[in-house]
Amino acid sequence: MKRRNFIINALKGSVLASIPLSLSSFNIKNTRLKIGIVSDVHQDIIHDGVSRLSLFISEMKKRKPDFIIQLGDFSLPRKQNQLFIEKWNSFNGPKYHVLGNHDMRDFGYKKEETMRWWEMQKRYYSFDLNGFHFIVLDGNDENPKPWNGYHRYIGTKQQLWLKNDLKKTLKPTILFSHQSLEAKGGVANRKEIRTIIENYTTKSGHPKVVACLSGHHHTDYLKSINKIPYIQINSMSYKWVGDKYKYTRFSKQIEENFPNLDKTCPYKEPLYTVLTLDSEQEVLHLEGKKTSFINPTPNELKIPGAEKMNPTITERNLKI
Repeated sequence: MKRRNFIINALKGSVLASIPLSLSSFNIKNTRLKIGIVSDVHQDIIHDGVSRLSLFISEMKKRKPDFIIQLGDFSLPRKQNQLFIEKWNSFNGPKYHVLGNHDMRDFGYKKEETMRWWEMQKRYYSFDLNGFHFIVLDGNDENPKPWNGYHRYIGTKQQLWLKNDLKKTLKPTILFSHQSLEAKGGVANRKEIRTIIENYTTKSGHPKVVACLSGHHHTDYLKSINKIPYIQINSMSYKWVGDKYKYTRFSKQIEENFPNLDKTCPYKEPLYTVLTLDSEQEVLHLEGKKTSFINPTPNELKIPGAEKMNPTITERNLKI
């Protein structure tokens, strides 16, 4: 199948958004790049994290994307998770990590321990590939104001690094973070970070950052702010519902080994996606994937807002 026809067929039946990503503002041609993405596996909460991750890795080994990345809330650095991290590392290609709030200090581990476990060199960093620039942020800095929740802040030092990084790059940029930069419950100083992102533009005035992707919220979501699309990637594993709606679905042994499992509505099958960046066809394509809840569903549990809890990653084509 010709490349043009492939893209046209991919667009059929999908969500088409005319968000102005403006790749024409950059000097790149004939570039096509694929990225395997997974978020919020929660190996330490879900009972079958290894098998879920295995399905993702098996498909990525067949499809051979340019790299894979996990968007945080992945795995605590403890021996019982050895098989899980080995499965991730079995992908024979570039692998990148984003630090989530469930991966470290809020659960008794230091950030440095998790980074060593993951073989992650820096907590925030950037890299170039096939004409694109990629930025990974750490949304777990300490909030300078009194704070009684988990850390979800991007501090002064990291902000300065981000400014310098965006200033230097001449490439269209994709930004990854765990906590979102646009939604309530995301990065606490998200407006400040968005201002930094919006201030760095091409000579024609288009933002250098052409898309921001995050996890954390376990939702399927797209919002555009000042010409920049913000996409939340749904959890691979479940929707958190808390103590009020907890429900015992599995065996006594499983529930004892995973004591927070009853506070979730697990997905039957793992959710993940592949992002394709195509400069020739001027399309950012996010593959869709849909499963169902393991009963009882949020609707059956009569959870307020259950209609918005969907075990889905929507297919999206952001027209450049």
